[in-house]
Amino acid sequence: MIEICRLTKRQVEPTNNNMPSKYEQVKVFSMAIGHGVGTIDFVEKIAQLDESEYLKEISKCGDYAKFKLGNISKYFEIEIFPEHLKKLDSQMPQSDLKKLLFSLKEGYWVIRKQR
Repeated sequence: MIEICRLTKRQVEPTNNNMPSKYEQVKVFSMAIGHGVGTIDFVEKIAQLDESEYLKEISKCGDYAKFKLGNISKYFEIEIFPEHLKKLDSQMPQSDLKKLLFSLKEGYWVIRKQR
């Protein structure tokens, strides 16, 4: 089973206002994976797909999308940030998965494969 989760709450202690946004994102990501740099963020499960359905959708994608989204079988978890979505846009055919991924307004996605 494949779970699609998104960042829903940011409980990050504010840092220096001069810190660029991309570095704030590194801090948020580090906290989400438990590196102990602050309060851990919470992700919320949004959708669940059968693994065969997910892989079928990925098989219709371009090379970058196959690489980025297809690594679920190897790593069991994938993070998708807004900059990845820019690259994925032209790589994915219209589908429910693409609609879901592109509904992201803030934060990032986590796609997990249940072991």
